[in-house]
Amino acid sequence: MKQRDDVRRLLRWYPPSWRARYEDEFLVFLQDRLEDSTLTLRFRMSVAVAGLRERCYGSGLVGARSAPSTQRRTGSLTVLVAWSIMMVGGASLVKTAEHFSAALPAQSPSITQFAYSATAVAGMVGTLLVIVGAFVALPGFVRFLRAQKWSEVRRMFVTSLVASAALVVSTLGLSLWAHHLTTAQRNGADGAYSGVIVAFVLLVVVTIGLWTSMSVAVASRIDFSPRELRWASGLAIAVSLSSILVVVGATVWWIEMGVHAPWFLQGTAPGIATSAWSAHLVATMFVLVLGTLSALWGASRVALTYGPKRIDTQ
Repeated sequence: MKQRDDVRRLLRWYPPSWRARYEDEFLVFLQDRLEDSTLTLRFRMSVAVAGLRERCYGSGLVGARSAPSTQRRTGSLTVLVAWSIMMVGGASLVKTAEHFSAALPAQSPSITQFAYSATAVAGMVGTLLVIVGAFVALPGFVRFLRAQKWSEVRRMFVTSLVASAALVVSTLGLSLWAHHLTTAQRNGADGAYSGVIVAFVLLVVVTIGLWTSMSVAVASRIDFSPRELRWASGLAIAVSLSSILVVVGATVWWIEMGVHAPWFLQGTAPGIATSAWSAHLVATMFVLVLGTLSALWGASRVALTYGPKRIDTQ
């Protein structure tokens, strides 16, 4: 019966609701098909892909099988995850653009500063909308606590808290270290400092990821009222629009800096003719675009539930 155990473990790829309904008959089908043959990698992959596809359909991430309320929740959470990606890209952009105004020639047009300011405002508006969404979810969170479900996410909360404490300590330590370094050392001349900065960035990403996972885990367990869900999904659409403005503003800023001060993007001396392409900036824009596309996907899942053929039965 070892083979049956192996097959049963494969079914973990499928969502619990699907397993509760189809697991026994599906196991019989697989046993008849496999007989005494071993489980090949191709077979395992096919079951995993099918299971993940079923999870996506069941959660409302794709298709229209799920209830509109489920699709709105999933779409809103997708936008939340997308905004956490935007935060990483935004932090990288802020670091890249640090003191860019001083590098611009006096006769350069003001559109460069306007584009960067518009990007910053769009980022702040998106963050504010996420915070408002947290307040919308507050009554549901209270119901979640009263239902004594906190134990289900306690470990994730503690892990996120530890990561945050490590981030605070690391930030203080880096600030003290940077105080004793020259500008050149802080910008790559000191190999040890640069290595620690890379580790610090990874810690920031991990911390954001942990808190996002924690938020998604809690929100997935909250019983939202129809009104709360409508508010949350509306805010999610607004956040996705903010992400578009961030990418557009950052792109215009990059183009303008490439025209008027490309040496700033390369970190070379002022006035030196160089390319506007920067590996760091390319990576930053990739993250921002990835976050925006994810947000738009989540917003589209929400928007589809308000179509004439969809009825919210929650």
